[in-house]
Amino acid sequence: MTSVACSLCPALLHREADPVTDTWVWADDAGQRSGADPDVAHLQPDPYAHLKALGARCVTGSGRRRRVDHAAAAEYTMLKVRLETRGTFHEHSPAELPAWDGPPPPEHCGWPSGWRCRQCGAALALERAA
Repeated sequence: MTSVACSLCPALLHREADPVTDTWVWADDAGQRSGADPDVAHLQPDPYAHLKALGARCVTGSGRRRRVDHAAAAEYTMLKVRLETRGTFHEHSPAELPAWDGPPPPEHCGWPSGWRCRQCGAALALERAA
C-alpha cells in the first residue's frame, strides 16, 4: 500500500495492525499513531514556556495603572486547558482513504483473517521491526 498524507499534519501514513485493539491503525514513518496539532506544533518542545510568557502578558502594571490584555488571557486559558487535558495531539487519519492494492486476506481456520487468526491465534502477517 502506498503512503497517504495525514488530514491534520504533513506526516505520511501507512497502515499497521494493532493486536491489542484488534484493528488497523494509521502510523507515520516512525511508527507513531499520533502527532502534534498544527496550531501548537510551533510551541514544541516546551509549550509551557509559551504558556508562562502568555501569563506574564495577561496583566501588566500595578495599582491604578493595571491593564488586562484580554486577547493574551483568552489564548492563555485555551492553551492551559488543552495542555491539561492533553488536547494538543491528534490521532493520525488519512486525508483520503486509499484504494486497497494489497493481496486478498489470508484464509486460516476456514475463514478470512487479518494479521492474526482469531480462532487459534497464529500470526499471519509479519510483525513490524522494532
